[in-house]
Amino acid sequence: MRSYCRFLSFFLLFVAIIVSSFSQSSLLFSPNSCNQLADDSSNIIDSLVNSAIRSHIFPGCQIIAIHSDTIIFYKNYGFLTYDSVSHVDANTSYDVASMTKSLATTLAVMKLYDDGKIRLTDTVGQFLDYSSGTPVASLTIAELLTHTSGLSPFIPFYREISNNGVWDSRYLRPTESDSFPIVLADSVFLRYDYPDIVRAKLVQYPLLRKQYRYSDLGFFLLCDIVETILDRPMDEFLYEYFYQPMGLTRTGFLPLYFIHDGNIAPTENDTYFRKRVIKGYVHDQTASVMGGVCGNAGLFSTAQEVGVLLSMLMHGGVYKGRTYLSQKTVRQFVTTCPMHNCQRRALGFDTPSFPGPSEILPAAAGKRTFGHQGFTGTVFWCDPENDLIYVFLSNRVYPDAEPNKLSKSRLRLIVHELIYHSLGL
Repeated sequence: MRSYCRFLSFFLLFVAIIVSSFSQSSLLFSPNSCNQLADDSSNIIDSLVNSAIRSHIFPGCQIIAIHSDTIIFYKNYGFLTYDSVSHVDANTSYDVASMTKSLATTLAVMKLYDDGKIRLTDTVGQFLDYSSGTPVASLTIAELLTHTSGLSPFIPFYREISNNGVWDSRYLRPTESDSFPIVLADSVFLRYDYPDIVRAKLVQYPLLRKQYRYSDLGFFLLCDIVETILDRPMDEFLYEYFYQPMGLTRTGFLPLYFIHDGNIAPTENDTYFRKRVIKGYVHDQTASVMGGVCGNAGLFSTAQEVGVLLSMLMHGGVYKGRTYLSQKTVRQFVTTCPMHNCQRRALGFDTPSFPGPSEILPAAAGKRTFGHQGFTGTVFWCDPENDLIYVFLSNRVYPDAEPNKLSKSRLRLIVHELIYHSLGL
């Protein structure tokens, strides 16, 4: 009888684990489409996206919407390029650009915060020796995460080594060697010490007034801080702690190391820096000179796999029964954090509806909506009040980053609005 009871207990525990693992719908699935929207909304989305492709706003895209743990809309549109040879499908991986800040760097900071290895009041100088004696040393983790540190938005380091496509041979070479080991693209190699030159120049750059000013540089520093604390590369940590256990096979930095089927959307035909079409290498120039792993950009993923990461956040750090982050930490980071008269940003996320109606979110979006946009034509938004996740990935920068037709079209917003409309929200 005792052995039977023990067996029954183990059996019930096993059932409980299985039920728990499926209590959040598995978002990794093989079909290229899924649609539970009303026909009018779905047809309009199809028409708008296909029109955008014909107008060369982007060659293709992925869109996914998840409501109350159910995928209510998922489609892949178009092709990797305008030659219409390779279709976008469920496995097409996109350079998600600045979404890296939220889905990579911030996740790493959240885990360190959970483990008591970093505090929001800690300063850059506590971790990065190269900032010693500079104003940057006094900047706090919270200021970096909310873009209120006074750092400049961007420093075009790459222009110092490539002037209108003419390489400075002291720093760039077409062949790899011990002195030029950093790969920027096919047959483009950077001198080994250039990342440290960038670091030294960054911390000497004048700080501006402490107010909201979106900056890539703060997340550059956050990546270095994460790697200093962990004593290992940030991308390896993220893969081992988050991406691999969550079953993500198309998400990570340096995708050519783990995606071997060529199903990666190209970005820009870079005529002024690397002098070639960029495919499988990060589009962002700062992330490029850091070897493709940087805090501000460098992550590649698919809409489905971004949906998995967002599902984990929407469930307070839990995915398929496994806890990756504490609920308290998730709540703190995705909630608007007022800093230096700014009520726009959370810790590593954008919360544009918090201070009032936003031009980049539907009117129906809740005030607690958090997310991030990416320069390459990507965006995600999570609305806890309406239990809705929305992801739009494209390579609108192919073959040219400017003009930004996608931004002018407001297509990402319009599709988002149609999804709310279909749900009656």
